[in-house]
Amino acid sequence: MVEAFTLDSDGFTCSRVCEEPEVWRVKLAMARTFLPSVNVHVVLDAGEALIVDAGTCDDFNDTRLMRALVRLGVDPARTTVFCTHSHNDHTGLARELADTGARLVMSKRSLVDLRTFSSYGCRDFLAARLAAEGSDAQLARELVCSQWERRADFTLDGVAVSTVEPGDRVRCGRWSFEVVATPGHTPGHCALVLPGRRMAFTGDALLFACSSFICFWPEVKDSLGDQMATLRRFADMGLEQVFLGHGEQAGDYGERALVNLAHHERRSARALEAIRREQGRTGRELVCDLGWRAIGAGGLDTVSLNTRWFICAESLAHLDHLVELGLIERRADEQGVNRYFPA
Repeated sequence: MVEAFTLDSDGFTCSRVCEEPEVWRVKLAMARTFLPSVNVHVVLDAGEALIVDAGTCDDFNDTRLMRALVRLGVDPARTTVFCTHSHNDHTGLARELADTGARLVMSKRSLVDLRTFSSYGCRDFLAARLAAEGSDAQLARELVCSQWERRADFTLDGVAVSTVEPGDRVRCGRWSFEVVATPGHTPGHCALVLPGRRMAFTGDALLFACSSFICFWPEVKDSLGDQMATLRRFADMGLEQVFLGHGEQAGDYGERALVNLAHHERRSARALEAIRREQGRTGRELVCDLGWRAIGAGGLDTVSLNTRWFICAESLAHLDHLVELGLIERRADEQGVNRYFPA
């Protein structure tokens, strides 16, 4: 029985990662991030297929993925593609899969996220928020545009997508996966859970390779608070076998959730301590006090735009969290720049 096969000369592979249900992991290339690859998982049963997440676009990923699906004998007419969330490294090949005849599914909130995040309004919101925290306006726009992509919304091309709600089921042959809300990384992020097997596909809700990125989003008061609630839920679920959006499970999932929760609590504590130590600083000025390893001796301005975006966005998520907890206050100065004070 074949357990793995290569997809190209660069070493990207498709490998069996579970026997019952039968699950294969397709590793695809990543771009614009420090993570080397993104996972697409394929569940096979009774001639049906469930593809969890649709990878990211690059010049060769569509060929890699299609080669894997052909080798696995996937029938597009009997295939469902479920996207755990709306980021383009998990929806990037959705239109290509839809073109083959596969059915696309995501949570209703994730579809809202997909359309919102790729809109010009969201781009402008993100840049305006960075500028309001003390960043140069032009630099703020460059930071956002290092990630923002209008064409990430595949529905702009008329691609149809069905929506589900938390508690609904997504089936593949004998298997019925429950849609579980896991907000934080994005507002609409959802996992697929097979309760009787203590198994789940969890996208980017919790990773072992790094801490999942948390941002500030339009109409979301506390993304970090949402993520921390998701981590607590994972700690209590008793999941044993988990398939991730990036990398592989490397230990107990519940324990990893608690470790990541403590990591966020420490970073928020650093922010609170910095504000109490020196009141009235801007969000931009506080970033370097949150303990980011990527910021070296040269300071934040020497970090690449891509990495700087992740650092600044998540730092603001921590400040939003402290504001929501009532531990700090945000006040705009005469220039409209936010400054932070102990509550």
